[in-house]
Amino acid sequence: MLLSEFSGIFGREIPRALRVGGLCQDSRRAGAEDIFFCVRGLRSNGHLYAVEAYQRGCRVFVCEEPLSLPEDAVVLQVPAVRETMAQAAHLFYGHPSHRLTLIGVTGTKGKTTTAQMIARLLHAAGVPSGYIGTSGAWFGEWHRDTAHTTPEAIELNRYLAHMAAAGAQVAVLEVSSQAIMTHRIFGLRIPYAVWTNLSPDHIGPGEHPDDAHYKRTKARLFAEYGCTCAIYNRDDREVLTLLAAAPVPRTLSCSVGGQADWVASGLRPTRRAAGLGMEFTARNGAAAYPVSLPLPGEMNVSNALLALACAQAVLGGTESRPLPVGALAEVAIPGRFEVVPLFSDRLFLLDFAHNGYSVSAALSALRAYRPARLVCVVGAVGERCFERRADIGRALGEADVVILTSDNPGHENPLAILGDIYAHIRHPQRVTIIPDRAEALRYAVQVSLPGDMVLVAGKGQEKYQLIGSEKLYFSEKEILQNAFQSAPLPLR
Repeated sequence: MLLSEFSGIFGREIPRALRVGGLCQDSRRAGAEDIFFCVRGLRSNGHLYAVEAYQRGCRVFVCEEPLSLPEDAVVLQVPAVRETMAQAAHLFYGHPSHRLTLIGVTGTKGKTTTAQMIARLLHAAGVPSGYIGTSGAWFGEWHRDTAHTTPEAIELNRYLAHMAAAGAQVAVLEVSSQAIMTHRIFGLRIPYAVWTNLSPDHIGPGEHPDDAHYKRTKARLFAEYGCTCAIYNRDDREVLTLLAAAPVPRTLSCSVGGQADWVASGLRPTRRAAGLGMEFTARNGAAAYPVSLPLPGEMNVSNALLALACAQAVLGGTESRPLPVGALAEVAIPGRFEVVPLFSDRLFLLDFAHNGYSVSAALSALRAYRPARLVCVVGAVGERCFERRADIGRALGEADVVILTSDNPGHENPLAILGDIYAHIRHPQRVTIIPDRAEALRYAVQVSLPGDMVLVAGKGQEKYQLIGSEKLYFSEKEILQNAFQSAPLPLR
């Protein structure tokens, strides 16, 4: 493309016939034909790296404040770099959201599970579907890791364009509140929006100033992105209130045991060799579908209902395309109640639960299987989401044994973080504090007993730990397996 083709986005004529070969917001990856966007972040300011991008060959810069660069640089000052970057990404990648049907899934918890269920249901129904979210971006055999729940606008549009070119018809996106707030999805058309649940989270420096702002930001998915069908969890009162402020042409409600368009009844916990599950009946009007789900807990039943309702809405009814409910039996979500096979007489599970609501829900789900003891290894992130710590502490009252440890402490003192959690635990005599997460995992293997269920909460499928400024390789699964292999024989 030529730079002049972006004139409409920048609001001015650009006479120079420079070629644009890519878009970039990271100076370390800048190329000679890239447009460099000076994005302000929580810890960095892209304006400070414009010189480095110039030295790497960039000659076109989009900024919010003046830059001091050589005369051959084209400097385009705009009111909002992130919005402009999103518009440029749409144009550069051929408006991929116009070539795909987009489904946006938001909510405090359950986004990853619900989004992947939707994608797999639609794919099983013969509608080629991809997914972008916490577990990466995938379509068929193609997969890319993602740094954020919702990627930045350039990366997001690149993935959507790849999916469209590869034959996808639908893309299911996890939409975080930060993605809406920072314009990562700005300009996308998202006709189907799914709302899982809402509880206080992501409040603090660099995130939302208060709970009201967090809620309003979530609600924007239904009001600003062309939503024509909203699928929501009727059991969540917060969702009902906020959805009323963002009316859409069509709504589908879901409830576990209540009154709704889609209802789940006859819930029954199941246990199988591969892990824990739920069986229930999903009802939509006169239609009844027996569902076998390889995930525990009422919250996952709710997620499955939302996925079924959304899939049916996209399919346009089940007369010509039957709803492939059986596909849910094959769903495996990395880091969501993921079983680590160790002992034959006790269960270790990895889960992404990282706030009070999700930790409480996870522990309650496991309690239904009547373990001898419920053990929880958990911490909290550093430098942000400070309110989570008290909520996690209160939620841990449901555990018989608690091992407090680091999550991603960043530059914060791990002991200070764990102290904030410990202060709100009802039964401190049940707590062992081990700041080193690897050591805490080894300890969990050593102290586990037959009949125990051990929930390792907070990181899920993550393969890293943030300590100081370093992002270190960290695989909980490998650490647990190594600890088991080196454990004394009687433990097995």
